[in-house]
Amino acid sequence: MSIRGFKFLLLFTPVVASAEDKITYDDQIFPLFQQSCLNCHNPDKTKGGLDLSTYSGAMKGGSGGKIAEPGDKGSKIIAVCLQITDPKMPPEGEKLGPSQIDLLKGWIEGGLLENKNSTAKKATKPKFETALKSDPAAKPEGPPPMPEHLRLEPVITTARASAVHAMAVSPWAPLLAVTGQHQVLLHHTETRELVAVLPFPEGDPVSLAFTPDARYLIVGGGTPGKSGMTVTFDVKTGERALTVAKEFDSILAADIRPGFDVVATGGPSRLLKLWNTQTGAPIASIKKHTDWITALDISPDGILVASGDRNGGVWVWEAESGNEFHTLRAHQAAITAAVFRADSNILATSSEDGTVRFWEMNGGSEVKKLDAHPGGVTAFSFARDGSFVTSGRDKKVRLWKPDFNAAKELAKDLPALPTAVALTADGAKAFVSDYQGTIRVYATAEGKQVGEFNAAPPSIANRLVALKTEIESASSAIGTTGAKVEEANKAFEGSKKAVADAEEAAKQARMIHEAAKKGEAETRAKLDQVRQGLASRRGEIEKLSADDSATVKELEAKRQALAVLPEDQRNPPELASMEEKHRDLEAKLADLRQQVGGLEGEEKTLPGALEGSVRAAAAAGERIKPADETIATRKKEMPAFEKGLNDARAEAEAAKARVPALQAAEKHWQAAAINTRALDARDTTRQLTQSATDQQADCRELVESIAKQGEVLAAKKAEREAFSAKLNEKALASYRGEMRATLSALDATIASRAEILAADERKLQELRDSMERLTVKLLGVSLEADDLKAAYLTALRR
Repeated sequence: MSIRGFKFLLLFTPVVASAEDKITYDDQIFPLFQQSCLNCHNPDKTKGGLDLSTYSGAMKGGSGGKIAEPGDKGSKIIAVCLQITDPKMPPEGEKLGPSQIDLLKGWIEGGLLENKNSTAKKATKPKFETALKSDPAAKPEGPPPMPEHLRLEPVITTARASAVHAMAVSPWAPLLAVTGQHQVLLHHTETRELVAVLPFPEGDPVSLAFTPDARYLIVGGGTPGKSGMTVTFDVKTGERALTVAKEFDSILAADIRPGFDVVATGGPSRLLKLWNTQTGAPIASIKKHTDWITALDISPDGILVASGDRNGGVWVWEAESGNEFHTLRAHQAAITAAVFRADSNILATSSEDGTVRFWEMNGGSEVKKLDAHPGGVTAFSFARDGSFVTSGRDKKVRLWKPDFNAAKELAKDLPALPTAVALTADGAKAFVSDYQGTIRVYATAEGKQVGEFNAAPPSIANRLVALKTEIESASSAIGTTGAKVEEANKAFEGSKKAVADAEEAAKQARMIHEAAKKGEAETRAKLDQVRQGLASRRGEIEKLSADDSATVKELEAKRQALAVLPEDQRNPPELASMEEKHRDLEAKLADLRQQVGGLEGEEKTLPGALEGSVRAAAAAGERIKPADETIATRKKEMPAFEKGLNDARAEAEAAKARVPALQAAEKHWQAAAINTRALDARDTTRQLTQSATDQQADCRELVESIAKQGEVLAAKKAEREAFSAKLNEKALASYRGEMRATLSALDATIASRAEILAADERKLQELRDSMERLTVKLLGVSLEADDLKAAYLTALRR
């Protein structure tokens, strides 16, 4: 369906009907369309072939089909308005709010009513419970199988990776399988480290599938137009447990039944083949597909096998017999994936037609269709809980919930076309490979990329060279970062000292200011005291001067009065007392005048001192504010210096930690190099052992042949002796010519037999010599293999 051109539905905010009210086209939906959609979807302008102006037009849908199915909350109108699929509606602006979406969902769930008197439409899709019925978390007993001491040396190394054909995640172990050139790469899903290389000398691997118990990995591939093969590897040991399905073209899709009894393959021959793993013979060769078989999957319960082709055809078969089970017709372009869910009840098929369809296996009905990626879906992968991830030609990667609703967009605008996806069993990580051989890792909870690697690992030798360079660089970085720490620490300590100096300067400024203010106060107090003293003493002088003047007058009057008295009466005691009083007053006045003189001197000098104190206090006060500002500035600078120090320390710690990590990696790859030699020696030992076994068999056959030839030669010699004895008998004289000819023939036969016997004896001797040399070589290689294995295990413990 196409409803391209929907107007911005948020312009209309309808009132959602209450639970008991019916949501109808006439009452709620048409007003919404009228407000926001009819400019583009009306009888005169039917964008996408869609007319929403009438109920019948809305029910008819557009060029892409119906906009809604009764009872289906996942109808396309909901998806495009939620903007989780293309075309996004409205094409510009924000997507619909919850109330508008709820209104549309309510209308769909209510049966797409035209008006309140209408009868709800019945669901057109079958009622099928799509929830997982089995327990997908039923883990097999024991630890999940992981590679143990397998080869890490790539079979082929290239400067650039080639396109990744397929990826598969172990259903229980943290293990990702990736196709490479003549090899399959196994990576740890948490660390992304390479943990094994499985050689595939038959050609390029194209198809990967783990068995439900995670113990085995079946690989299909080959050389296009020449040969094809499936190899089932033991994940723990790396051994080729099974080799089945020799073809004359590359195998594009393959899987193995959980019972390990049937292998299914498909490819350019258009034939779906089921192979007996015991005999290697085909059980069935099904001629139903009209084009290359591009996708194939056996259900986890082993009952069904689904296959899809380049023409969009999808069939489901009985895995044991090959009998047809379902024909699933809907896709319009090549099938890119056919995958059963963990409970085997749902089959998902993705296609270049841009859709992902889900089919229930009871009746073969389609239970859901998703318009996942315009232009085509390139890959699909289920998680154990039923969530899934898709990628498309729009260079986007989308994560979906188990209920088929979109969860989030993991990636968009990828630099290259995505070719394969894989979702970990718990759904926590998604791996996306592209045409350039890059594998990107996404954390599904956060919806962001957390790492990447490529499908062209370097050789161990190149890894070690690179690690040596990195170790040297990291070791050098320790000194560099140490110097940075010293420099940052010096800067930080300098900042601390600057703060302390500023605080000390401010403290001194305040002390000086306080001392100056104190001096000013003391000078003012002293000046006030002097002035008060002057006033007091001047008052006393004035009073004493008045008293003294009165005393002098009284004394002069007394003397004048006594002058008229007889001489013997002129010196009375009171005159002496008055003279004494006058002298006291004069003395006191003299003392007061002296004090006044001193105080007047002080009064003259103290204002100058006071002015100096005021200036000093003001100057000291002016220094306080800049000092405080300097403190604030220095304190403001300190966090940056402290951060610089912390960053430098963190960088130094990282540099210190990096060296041991790199050294550990170096030891790991040094051990891997030893293990490669050990595995090569083991393989050589096996080859030599097989050669020795073959030579022993040849030797036994040759000994038996020589013994038989010796018996024949002895019989011929006995025959000759007997015949030669008869040659002299008189009764046979007439036959002597013929007998001599027979005798010559016997001699020739004996000579020929003797020559053959001698040749076989020489051959036997040569074979024995070869066996002896082979035994010595085998012993040496076997000892070398044991020594290398011991060295490898020792290297691992370092």
